[in-house]
Amino acid sequence: MRRAVLPALLAAIILLGAAAPARSVEDALSLWRENRRLQAEAVLAGTPKPYFELDLEKRRIFLKTRGMVLLEVPVQGQGIWGRRLAVGPTAVVRRDALARPAVAIGDEKNPSSLDDQLLELADMPTTYRLGLAGEVDVEVLPLAMGRWPLWRQRLSVWRWQLTRPLVTLRQRRERRETTAIFLLLKPEDAQRLYWTLFEGLDGILIPPR
Repeated sequence: MRRAVLPALLAAIILLGAAAPARSVEDALSLWRENRRLQAEAVLAGTPKPYFELDLEKRRIFLKTRGMVLLEVPVQGQGIWGRRLAVGPTAVVRRDALARPAVAIGDEKNPSSLDDQLLELADMPTTYRLGLAGEVDVEVLPLAMGRWPLWRQRLSVWRWQLTRPLVTLRQRRERRETTAIFLLLKPEDAQRLYWTLFEGLDGILIPPR
């Protein structure tokens, strides 16, 4: 009986010894990522200006000020391709222009007041692109509702994933490398995000591991 138990104990000790270094490395990586996030947030939270946090690891997008969460948007689906990203500061450097509605002849609306009319959440788009500092392109898509729209959206996502290697090869020929991200959000969340992420807004980018 002792002869049967001894090899099992030795095997368990060997496995625990091998797991301990792996666990310590994982803990060290988690601590390093959290320190990077805290360092970036300490700078942004030092002023009353709002900032965003794009957390692709937890699939959450936050709008904050002085460390307090003003808005939280859950990410329903995401994809990332290209140059590997690191935890750190970023900023919105480009955003799709909001399409201005056409004013028909004889319309009583005053074109000079269109800017005021557009400042409503319902007027915000649900599909748009954002450019972040460091050659990071983000495409925001509304989550499809219904069986067939959902299947069409899945096909679009698969097509996006299949075309990424071709895009990477083209960029390498052009001697440039970017990171492409797509985010699936609920339509109302996509509108809220467009409303808040204006050009020049600073933020923190947390990529998945």
